[in-house]
Amino acid sequence: MATKKAPRAQTLYAFCPSYAVQGPRERARYLASARAWGRSAGLRVTASPLLSRYLGAGAWLPVEARVADLTSALSHDVLWACRGGYGCIDLVRPILAARPRGRPRLIGYSDVTVLHACWRVRGWGETYYGNLGGAEPGTRAAATLRPLLRGQALEVGPRESAAVRVLRPGRAAGPCFAACLTVLAGLCGTPAQPDLRDHVLCIEDIDEHAYQVDFALNQLWLAGALEGIVALAGGTFIAQHAPEYTGPTALEILKAWGDRLGVPVLARLPFGHMPDAMFLANGRPVEVRAGADGAWSLRFAAAPRRRQRHPDRKTGGDDGTRTRNTQIDNLVL
Repeated sequence: MATKKAPRAQTLYAFCPSYAVQGPRERARYLASARAWGRSAGLRVTASPLLSRYLGAGAWLPVEARVADLTSALSHDVLWACRGGYGCIDLVRPILAARPRGRPRLIGYSDVTVLHACWRVRGWGETYYGNLGGAEPGTRAAATLRPLLRGQALEVGPRESAAVRVLRPGRAAGPCFAACLTVLAGLCGTPAQPDLRDHVLCIEDIDEHAYQVDFALNQLWLAGALEGIVALAGGTFIAQHAPEYTGPTALEILKAWGDRLGVPVLARLPFGHMPDAMFLANGRPVEVRAGADGAWSLRFAAAPRRRQRHPDRKTGGDDGTRTRNTQIDNLVL
């Protein structure tokens, strides 16, 4: 009688498609986070060799090195982009032409919005917008990433954050797409611009003034990228204003855009560039409830189990792979 082969161990690849790691202490911190999550999730962690190519603040490694590393990364099940900053735009064409073994999933935020968008264009696995490095036990980050990564349903509301405000009441449901606003706007007119029709769009940013937030939303609107979105949620918009500033706030701009688009709007959702930010699952259906009395909730549906082959939406071909049973439900979606 033939012996059944043991299932292949699932893998997590830690890499740096944007800014480079600045030194050994930073690298050790990232790998400690990756291994902690690997142990809890049954993932074998592999570190990109580029994590050891240190550069100073605000610097990114050569395009050729990052493209080659991306090829290695796409052979893994879950990819964690350890840093944001700048540089993911260099990887758009290689990603859109890639033929991964399966449907990899992605963890990252900020500049990694570019990769989240490419994942949606390709129709690959679910992606998680947030910072794995901040997902220590007992944090809001860990409490939201763990069930999402397992494919479980997740509901958040005032108990998780009393600061959230309802700017325009209503109810809506659709796939979630979370992004750094100005990075997403910069993808307009490129092949990485995702189709956001019927989506709940969650946006955040850092070091952007109110007029820049409005400009980015105008850019998305003029490009047709806001057509058909069903709800809008704002996260953190951290910026320093001059003492004499009397213009609109980011919240006022979000409210105005909600009125313009005719969709419910939440503000101050705790995700993005902030300590202990929650994770959001891009591609996962989410229901938004925004009450006129200020009550609110986001409810992510459980991810469906899949056993069938998955066509590659970009090419229309069959990727020739099947999902596998693992210690985590729905690890490959």
